[in-house]
Amino acid sequence: MATWHDIPIFREVLHIKHNLARKLKELRKKSGLTQAQLADKLEISASAVGMYEQGRREPDNKTLSKICRILDASGDYVLDLDEVSQMHSQKADIYNVISDFIKNLENEKNLMFNGEPINQAEKKKITSALKVATAVTLSDIDKTL
Repeated sequence: MATWHDIPIFREVLHIKHNLARKLKELRKKSGLTQAQLADKLEISASAVGMYEQGRREPDNKTLSKICRILDASGDYVLDLDEVSQMHSQKADIYNVISDFIKNLENEKNLMFNGEPINQAEKKKITSALKVATAVTLSDIDKTL
């Protein structure tokens, strides 16, 4: 039975949420601040910072902006938007390379395999297999988001 965790956009949100918690803790420690010190700078409670770092709560936009300034990090980095954007770009690159290869294969005359000519039906099977493999690969990439 499918759950909301199986829907790609929700998986992506959970991924971003998990990484936000991890990155906040990492950046705070890198800055040499305790949760209490960061909380003082943010004018919030230390328990709120702890909940952010545990992924039990997310900062509002104003607080997130202050966190980025205090910890000297971009919002794109903290929210993993640069990684998500890069992943979508990689998917597009994979799709384009495979699509171009398939077009070239379909247009190729006198294609051979083991010294034997490949007929149209065999060529169609090869291109179909490549399309399926591409779809599976792109789906697997979605699962990592």
